Amino acid sequence: MFHLLDGVRVVELGHILLAPYATQFLGDFGADVIKVEAPEGDYYRRLGVSRAPGMTAQWMAVNRNKRSIALDLKSAEGRAVLLEMLAQADVVVHNMRVPAIERLGLGYENVRAVNPRIVYCAAIGFGQGGPYADLPAFDDLIQARSGLAEANGRNAGAPAFVPMVAADKITGLVLGQAITAGLFRQRATGEGCYIETPMFETMVSVMLSQHLSGASYRPPEGGFGYARVMSPFRKPARTRDGFIAHGVYKFDQWQRFLRAVGRDDVVDGPMMTDPVTAQRHFPELYEIAVAQILPQRTTAEWQALFDSLDIPNAPVVAMEDLPDDPHIRAVGLIEDYDHPQQGPMRRVRSPYTMRGVETGPDLPAPALGAQGAAILGEFGLSPERIARLIETRVLAQPATAAATPAGAARHSGGRP
Repeated sequence: MFHLLDGVRVVELGHILLAPYATQFLGDFGADVIKVEAPEGDYYRRLGVSRAPGMTAQWMAVNRNKRSIALDLKSAEGRAVLLEMLAQADVVVHNMRVPAIERLGLGYENVRAVNPRIVYCAAIGFGQGGPYADLPAFDDLIQARSGLAEANGRNAGAPAFVPMVAADKITGLVLGQAITAGLFRQRATGEGCYIETPMFETMVSVMLSQHLSGASYRPPEGGFGYARVMSPFRKPARTRDGFIAHGVYKFDQWQRFLRAVGRDDVVDGPMMTDPVTAQRHFPELYEIAVAQILPQRTTAEWQALFDSLDIPNAPVVAMEDLPDDPHIRAVGLIEDYDHPQQGPMRRVRSPYTMRGVETGPDLPAPALGAQGAAILGEFGLSPERIARLIETRVLAQPATAAATPAGAARHSGGRP
């Protein structure tokens, strides 16, 4: 944990991945991130592999450096308690559909009425000014609508999803930037704001930042799609014993590479008369490299040649091999730790390295409602009122079951 945002209090009404991914980085930076969950917990707690119910590996991977409180927001008292918390918070983040949070009485205007300084961040599926505003959204749907699935599968003849939850994570990173910008305004002016970060618009902007291409001009100077990255031969190339990714990209790199492998016919031919012409022929050049040249030698032989030519390259590595990658081991990106409920585990730490900043240990992902009573005490609720909230089940208490020992039966459920 890096103590950059000490004193910043974030209330997260997040579920699944989008908002939790963004707020985890705020927690990494030292903010006090309070995760408000329903009594049954964030649904993501039940997705994937776990040693015990409610603490899957996927959920823990995006909820470190947070504290959990389980409130029944279907009750009037639960909503009243949350508004008392928001009156003292710096940031509130949710990724609920707007009509749903409005029905709870927790929309922007309601929250601003109790805290004009609040940075209110709504991570939603679609911008509220368009006809898709109330449509449901999750990663697969956004990959489909944004053009990502079609572009990703265009060369294979059928649309294909990127095999990770790309739209949630990318939008989460954009959301994190928006939150810190809102905090900067709050600290500079004392004023809050409303920030809407929609998944659909975010992913369309990501896609078209490259692929609007010739259609950027009026009238168009060409069609959609950046030819180099859309080439069916822009892919890991098969070698004699594996696969390699090459960084032959600039005009001089193509010249050096092709001459080194005896393809003077291409260098001196019509496709490479100048850099602009070569750029137009990227698809054909990629085909020559990937289909004709690279299968002739081993991966190690190509790495040695590329290194000698000062051309970037990398072997293709399977995810299963990442923990033993020498660089990852050297920087300690994947670390072992003991979770207080789950026992021995390993995790991917925050990717940042900082100097001149005070640091401290990370908080493990919390059990459901683990800090609820303590959190409400910090917000000024009396012990008697907290006890009444527990008695009426407005405030859910954490389960006290011991962690399942390593090697015991594991549970899996829901959409991976």
